Amino acid sequence: MRHLRDCADPRMDYYATHVEKPTSLKTSERASLLAYMGVPLQIFGKGSLFGPYTPLQQLDTLADQHTKSYVVGSTNQLLLQQKDRYADILVNLDDNTINIHSPSLRNALALSTADRRWIDFLTQSVHDTWDENIPSRPKDMGYAGSEEFIRLQFEEYLLSLLSASKYSRFVSSHKGDPKALLSEVEGDPAMEFGSEFMNQWSLTENYALFERTTDSHLFDVVEPRHPCAGGLTIEDVQRRLAAQVSELHLDERWRGSKEAVGKHISTGRERVAGAINTLWADIEVMREAQRKRVEEQKAAAAVAAANNPPAPDEKSAPKGEFLSPVLCQSLANTHISSPSPGISASSIFTRRCLSIIMGSMGFRKAQELAEAREQCRRANNRNPASYPDLGGRGF
Repeated sequence: MRHLRDCADPRMDYYATHVEKPTSLKTSERASLLAYMGVPLQIFGKGSLFGPYTPLQQLDTLADQHTKSYVVGSTNQLLLQQKDRYADILVNLDDNTINIHSPSLRNALALSTADRRWIDFLTQSVHDTWDENIPSRPKDMGYAGSEEFIRLQFEEYLLSLLSASKYSRFVSSHKGDPKALLSEVEGDPAMEFGSEFMNQWSLTENYALFERTTDSHLFDVVEPRHPCAGGLTIEDVQRRLAAQVSELHLDERWRGSKEAVGKHISTGRERVAGAINTLWADIEVMREAQRKRVEEQKAAAAVAAANNPPAPDEKSAPKGEFLSPVLCQSLANTHISSPSPGISASSIFTRRCLSIIMGSMGFRKAQELAEAREQCRRANNRNPASYPDLGGRGF
């Protein structure tokens, strides 16, 4: 970016042809340290183009076979309509979205566990110190969360990446000599930055220029270690799950479905409640109608009983404990007037009375009949004509 003439056209390559490899280092000077580490990296060189505002006349330049990479900006909707042809990565400032259309780039740009941990730390620091009234500085006027703090974090991340890259190549070339390796560094620290990204970067012109203009032992100056390197934690798993959900855009896809499902559930709940209320109302109406019908039947039965009293049954004897005096007198006269030979009148009369009483009253008067039989037995030798008048009382 310091040589803008290399950014205007893909054929320009002044920086790469005139840059020299640093031979000395002053650690007390930041500029000397950055130059020794190969920073800033020359992104735009031969075959690259940078156009903050690109008109339609330059679309042919973007599609040219000599143009390998570019970063351009435009307000023309034609680029959006043909984004699959002109863009591998599309940053839309209208809706604040980043879309990666190239599958190979999508895999290479996937954040590692340490990368997620680092960017979460950075965003949380900014969030904790954000001042809505004065966005240009932290609310506590401190260093954390300020612009200098953010720039230094990115600078530290980049220097660690470059140092880890140099150490990774050093480890590959000294596999048979473990004494040459750094004892405080375990394994390949470049993997903390993403193995796919490191492999893809090693194939670019930018990496070739970095290797040509820097010392092979940069890891002796800057520790070859990711700023947030470490083991896997629960927070890392949660970040990974959140990132996968965000990449799948599940919240956007299911937002409409959630609203529709919620609406249908509410409508169904209202319908079920209405059906239950209607059912209970119908049950109450049926109960009331049944109650009125029973009351009408009782009233009709009472009126019928008052107008038509039941007639007495002449075939059966009275339910009382006494026999009619007329019946007793007629039975006595009948048996006394025509006694059979050898049978006393009192015995015939007793048996006749017992048969009539048993037929009319049943067994519920068994005890009274037993007493009447005993009285008749005692009076067996008496003259029937001398029986006293019953006076309307029977046995």
